[in-house]
Parts: sequence; structure tokens; C-alpha cells
Amino acid sequence: MASISSLMGSSSSGSIYGSRNSNIISGLASGLDTESMIEGMLESYKQKITGLQQNRQSLLWQQEAYQSISDKLVEFSRKYMSYTSSTNLLSSSFFNNAVLTTTGGKFADMVSATGKTSSNVTIDAVAQLATSSRYTHSASGLGQATVGTDGKLTVTGDGTFDVNGKMNVSELEGSLSLKYGNKEITINFDELEFFDKKGDGSGTITADDLKSAIEKKLEDQKITLSSGDQKAASELIKVEVGSNGEITFSDKTSAGNTVEISGATGKLKDSLGLTGDKLGSSFTFKEGTYTTQVSTAEYLSDKSITVTLNGVKKTISLADIVKDGNGYINSNDTFKDNLQSALDKAFGGEKVTVGVDGGKLSFAVSQGSTLAVSSSVGKALGFEDSMTTYVNTSQTLGQLGSFNADTGTLTFGGGTPLQGVLMEKVPKDQWIKQDDGTYIDSQGNKLDAEGYRLSKDGERLYEFSLTVNGKEVGKFTQDTALETVMNAINSDTEAGVNVSYSNLTNQFVFTAKESGEGGQIEMGDGLAQALFGKVDIKDETTYTAGQDAIFKATVNGSTMYLSRSSNTFDMDGMSVTLKGTFNNTDRGTDADPIKSSDLTGMTSTNESKMFEKGESVTFTSKSDTDTIVDAIKQMVEDYNKIVTEVKGAYSDMPLQQTNGSRYEPLTEDQKADMSESEIEAYEEKAKTGLLFGDNDLSSLYNALRSAVTPGGSDGSLLRSIGIKTSYSEGLTTIELDESALREALETNPDQVKDIFTKSKDNGASSDGLMTSIQKVTNRYAATTGATKGILIEKAGSKYSPTAALDNTLLDQMNEIDDQIETWQNKMSDKVDYYTNKFTQLEMLIQQMNSQSSTLSGLMGGY
Repeated sequence: MASISSLMGSSSSGSIYGSRNSNIISGLASGLDTESMIEGMLESYKQKITGLQQNRQSLLWQQEAYQSISDKLVEFSRKYMSYTSSTNLLSSSFFNNAVLTTTGGKFADMVSATGKTSSNVTIDAVAQLATSSRYTHSASGLGQATVGTDGKLTVTGDGTFDVNGKMNVSELEGSLSLKYGNKEITINFDELEFFDKKGDGSGTITADDLKSAIEKKLEDQKITLSSGDQKAASELIKVEVGSNGEITFSDKTSAGNTVEISGATGKLKDSLGLTGDKLGSSFTFKEGTYTTQVSTAEYLSDKSITVTLNGVKKTISLADIVKDGNGYINSNDTFKDNLQSALDKAFGGEKVTVGVDGGKLSFAVSQGSTLAVSSSVGKALGFEDSMTTYVNTSQTLGQLGSFNADTGTLTFGGGTPLQGVLMEKVPKDQWIKQDDGTYIDSQGNKLDAEGYRLSKDGERLYEFSLTVNGKEVGKFTQDTALETVMNAINSDTEAGVNVSYSNLTNQFVFTAKESGEGGQIEMGDGLAQALFGKVDIKDETTYTAGQDAIFKATVNGSTMYLSRSSNTFDMDGMSVTLKGTFNNTDRGTDADPIKSSDLTGMTSTNESKMFEKGESVTFTSKSDTDTIVDAIKQMVEDYNKIVTEVKGAYSDMPLQQTNGSRYEPLTEDQKADMSESEIEAYEEKAKTGLLFGDNDLSSLYNALRSAVTPGGSDGSLLRSIGIKTSYSEGLTTIELDESALREALETNPDQVKDIFTKSKDNGASSDGLMTSIQKVTNRYAATTGATKGILIEKAGSKYSPTAALDNTLLDQMNEIDDQIETWQNKMSDKVDYYTNKFTQLEMLIQQMNSQSSTLSGLMGGY
């Protein structure tokens, strides 16, 4: 007896029976094979669904066949008719550039050229090469370095230190590790944090002080969520203080993650009583001073500083610096001398000079050197994390200057404060709520209660406009990194300059993108001048004007005195590049540049002011026939593959089986009894003739054939360069006579170029070979525009994302899918109906059998 499970496994009914028909009562009472009977009653439904599925598979095969052809057309077009292709046979540049041009004469290495000129050209002399305008500006106003009277670069700490002084060291130094779900983070406190929190000299720290410090640390920690997104730990972990000083950690979000203290180190561990294996989610903090007073020398005795000189990094231990035979030193001068000796030993000689003046520590190096001094205890030595002789371009404008949050002004190097413009409020409907109840904008900037964007320090963001060469490059805030500003300048084509920064010279260098006299560099008022200074074109120490290339040439026998803004320029189709000067006088040097206007009125009698007589540079051009021939040979092969496939697709008739029927797509049941090779062989036959008689493909084939068989003089010219057609068994293809093509390229390369590239749109009387083919490929395989190519509209293409989701055959397949679903639902409903009826029949027979047994028992078996 057939089972329902066997029906569920078939391709035609698997989605029909479903789980809702799993409780079918077999004919236990009636003896009927109910499942087989239901299956028989549904046979017409199954056949209908199977037929629809086979129709859908045929449409899918048709789509693949169309796409195979359209893909080849698209690839052909991109390979031989796209301006980005290196084998663009539609472009005159391809033929012009496929020319080997050599220079000759005594100064041949001073000039190079590509392409082929239609004129007789020589370069007789070059008095001056083209250069770009250049402007330099010292970055000393942004950095920490100054140039001393000895010419050295010196960096000095902002604060003072006294090696014999006293320091209060925190008893809360160490690390605290928290586990959020299965993610762990660690926050660190150094020995100088928390001291004198109230600012009254008492150094008293409350539980609220510690809570605020922990929250600040959490802002700098990132937690990667299971989704892959990263969030600041402060957005996920809540820190609360109870009335008894208990500090508790919990999840801010609705995720319900546990937050536990997983460990602590240093003095912090003992001060907070965080010992043992299980630390829980809270600890009690008792208000107190939590500081110990030590001498500065004692504090520094187990510390170090890192000094990086010209990329060579050395770590200097301070243990021997702050100690001598009598114990800890008590003089800043002794500290300086000991540190100087250590640096001399580390770098070999007095390459870094240490100074202490008024308690301020300084380091000096010769100009052209780079120096960075850093230490985790820099505050104890009178400087922040690091001191450098160069500008750290990754720092923000607010860090490089002085930002006043109350006035919204930004000041660099003691200059005039720049007034920023408060960024506009973000409309409330654009606020994005975070798990901690705060809001951000679409760029991730935090918002205050009024919708103003906030900086990393929680201050409202102000914008400062930067203008170069009269073009506003952008608006930047106090949170914008200097390197971001520089990148914006470099990427702005209208600003027309490139800027770089040199660590060695501590200078910004601006270069005009446009070489020649026309290249300009001008800093606009405001941020541009505050960062990069005001350009003074008369100051030769900072500004060098661009200059044109000045040269003498002879073209078709005529002597010409010329200027060009670039060292590479066109001369009647040939691209010439000047590499150096020759046959010139002392004019054209940096000290005595030549203006293009100086050429006005120049003749052979007064040219000696700039040019001298000498041997000219000549040019010899020869077609690179191999490059052109290889491209044309490959084009012919690709064209023939396309027309062969197109002709076969619409002219091959469908195959018939021995019984006279067509090869229909196989059902899953049929495939189950066949091997993979048998299935592949069968489907190959089933796909044959799917597009038999297709009018679009027939028209495509005729259009391709017409494109390569022009009449009249165009056809004669094609044949003269070795391109002709061949006809065999109803198929027209192209044949190439390579010898004839090479001969044509040697004798008349311009004619070959014209045969391929000319077009009516450009004034020719007829279209060339590639123009004719392009019109066909555009009509049948255009992938862009409101109307796509005929085959693209019909079957879609991987080269056209919109058409891949919206095409005629896909619409037909979607319609069949809807029909299959409808018939599956009908079939499933019938299964329910018949199952219910047979179940009622079984129950009735069981009831009758029961009654019969009861009567038989009452009658005592009579």
C-alpha cells in the first residue's frame, strides 16, 4: 500500500501534502488502501503541477540561452568598443597609440613621444621646462617645536617639574576588568588619577567621583556585539551608586546580559577589596583620600621614557637617572645631566640635547631630524603624553589649537581666534535613539537635549569654512583631524592644489595641480590662513611661481617659438614630452625664468636671448602592427563565435525521442532512476531547439551579417585590408588575411584606422566596421538607459542589475509559480477533503463492528 510519505517526497506534491495531512487513518477497519485511493484521485492535479513545472524549466533554459548570447554581445562591446578597453577598435587613439615613435639626434634623450603626427616635426631647442607653482609654510604654529638661536629644533614641556618635590600618588592605581555577557573589557587607572578631585587640596574621593571616572573610561572601550556592530561600553554598561556607597554594574539595554567584575590588579585591587574568585556585580567604596605622598624622584624610580630619533626608538629607564651613590638625587640639573648621558649612550653621541629651564624640561635636535618623547608618566615631568618636533596630523583641530566651547572660537599658535558657526540642529524625526536613552545623528554624532551635535568631549560642534583658490573645500569642526582637512584639499579638483606635510622640515608644501604660469595657490580668509598662512607671491622664500615650457620647433619647414603649460603636449596628433633643456642660454633658470610673453616678436635674428644653434631632435614613427593585428584577429574570432551561436540557436530544430515525442524536462521522479551522466545527456537534447524560429535572433543574425558586409567602396576597402566573409552551410562568418592586413598597416595605417573607426555622427559618409557592429550590440544588448537591449529586456542579464529583476521571461516564470501554488493549494484541499471522508467511513465501520460484536455477545453466540 502506498504511503502518504511517498507522495510527499515527489516533486509534484511535496509542498501539497504538508504537515497538515500527516494524521490519516489507514483502512484498518474497512480493509481499503485509502492512501492509494487518495493518490489516484489526485493524479490529475499532480499531472497539472508537473506540466507547469516542466514549462517553467523550459522557460529557465530559454532565459539561459538568451543570456548566453547577450552576455557575449556585452563582452564584445566592452572589449572592442569601450573607451576603458586597451583593445578599443572603435577609437582612433588605439590606432594612433599603437605606433612606435623614436627620437633621434644628439639630444634624443631630452624628448620622448608617442603616437604619429601628420606633420614633419622637429624640436630644435628647449629653453625652459614647465613647473608648477609651489608654496611652503612652517607648521611651527601648530606643533610644539621652536627653532632656537643655535638653529636646533626644540620641544619644551608645558608644565614644570621638580625632582626634589613631593607628589601625591593614587592608591587606586591598577586595572578593573568587567565581563558583559561573554565579552570582557579592562579599564586602567594610573597613579596620578583622582588626586585632589575636589580641587581643595584634600584629595578626597567619593563613590560618585569613582563612578564618573569609570563611566569616562567605559566611553573609550569598544564591545563587539553578536551582530558584528561595535558599541562603546558606556552605551551598554550602567554604573550606579547606592546610598551606602555600593557601586553596581548592570546591563543598560534590554538584552538582559549579566555584568560581572572578573578581576582587578595593582593597588586598586586591595583598595576596593576585590579579592577572591567570585567578585559579583558590585563593590562598596568608602569615601577617602586614597593617596600617598612620595618624592618625585622616588615616584620616577621605576618608570621610563621612550625617545624616538629619526625612527629609531629607545626606552630610557629612569631608575639610574634619579639615583646616585647617596640615594635619590635632589637637583633638576643632576637629572638633566644624568638623562643627557643616558641619551648620548643610547644614540651614540650628543644627537639629542636635554635642557631644564625654570623647571621646564626640553629636548633639542638639529634641523632635518625628527624627535618624539613619550612616557606614561609625562605629567610628572611637565608634559602630556608626548612631545614631538613635528605635527601629528592625526590630531584634531581642537587638539592642535585652542578651542573655546563658550564662544565657539578656535585659535592656533596665539593667532586671531576664528569664530565658528554652530552646526544646525538635527530635526527630531532624524534622531536615532540609543539603548542608554541618548540620541545620535545618522553619522554617529551624539546629540544634546536640543538636537545639537556634540564633540567627543561633549561640547557642541562648531563649523569652520576652509577656502583655497576661491573654492570652499569644506566645513570642518573642532573634532576634524588635520589629515582629513588635507585629504579634502587634495581630492577637490576645483581647488586645484595638492598639500603634503614633511616631518623633516616641519613644513606644509602646496603644489598647483595645473603646471605652468596659470597654476595658482591662494589661501582664503579664516581657517585656511590660520592653518597654512597667507600666501605672498612676492616672498621668494615661500612661494615659487609656475612657469611654462619654452621651446623652439620646426613644423613642416616653419620655425616656431612656443610655450606650453605642461611638459607633455600634442603636435598634430603626436604626444611630445620634454624631459630636459638643450640648445639654450642661461635664461630659463629659477633665478631668471622666462614668461610666455617674452616670446612675442621673437625671430631668428633675436632668438639668441634664449636659444642657441644646435642639432635638433627628430622623430621616426612606425606602426606597432603586432598590437593592432592581434586585437583584430581576436575580434574576428569573438565575432564568429557569436554569429555561430546565434544561428544555431534559432535554426536548430527540437529533437524527438524514438516515440516521436519531444524531450521534455525531467521530473524529480524520473531523475531518481538515472545517473548524472544520463541526466546531462538527456538535458542536452532537451535544450536543443528551444529557441527554434525565434524572430529576434534571426533579426540579430542578419544585422550582424550586414554590419560586416557593407556594399560599394566600404566593402572593397574591407577586402583590401584582408577582411572578407565566408559562407558555409547557411552560416556567414569573417575571414582574416593577416598578410594583407599587415601590408595595409605598413603602407597606409590611417586608412586602416578610418575603416574601423569612422562614423556618420562624426561627419563621415558611412559608418566604419566597429561603428556598424556597435549599433547592433546596442540595439540587442544595451545594459543601461531607460530602454535596454531587446535580449536584455526579454531575458535579463548579469550585466544589468535592474533587468535581471525585471524581464519578460522572469515575469512568465513568476506567473507559472503563482499557478503552481494555486494548484498545490487545490490539491492539498482535496487531500483534506478525502482524508476526512475516509476517516469518517473508518469510524462508522468501527462503530458497526463494535455493535455487531455486542449483539453477538448478547445472543450467546446463536
